[in-house]
Amino acid sequence: MKISVNIEAGALAAMPLNGDRIAVDMDGIELATLVDAVNTHGTLLRIADQPGQIVVEDSLPFGTQLNGLCCSTAHITSEDNALLHALSQQSEAYGDAEWVHYTGSGYLLRLDAWSFPVLRLKRLGLSKACRRLVVTLQRRYALSLIHFDAFGELLPGFDVFDW
Repeated sequence: MKISVNIEAGALAAMPLNGDRIAVDMDGIELATLVDAVNTHGTLLRIADQPGQIVVEDSLPFGTQLNGLCCSTAHITSEDNALLHALSQQSEAYGDAEWVHYTGSGYLLRLDAWSFPVLRLKRLGLSKACRRLVVTLQRRYALSLIHFDAFGELLPGFDVFDW
């Protein structure tokens, strides 16, 4: 399970432990603030029986939560826009409209619909810059959904196209 929490800390120290775990010491963080921030992600944070040990439990079964990200359509080229629009409008059974959805202001890509979605996007003709963005976001955040939205935010470090 991966969660991302944005809270401000005065100082932060991390120490690696066994079993792919880390211990984190955060100065200037109220425990109630941390618990609230984690619980907004659908997980349950509680204090364990041993003093100082914190346990995160997921209240939902595995596979019921989807990780997604929304970003600006400025990260895709005008050719990508035309291609995604054409794919989202297919009406045939088992077409690309089952995983590329038009949202009115952009496109929602269901990356978990294919074993290798970026390879599929390459075969369909999506630009290298857009494929690089999808691969990077998918690896960095373990995404299953990406929403390219006209009103979405620009992501730093990625190509931007003015069309």
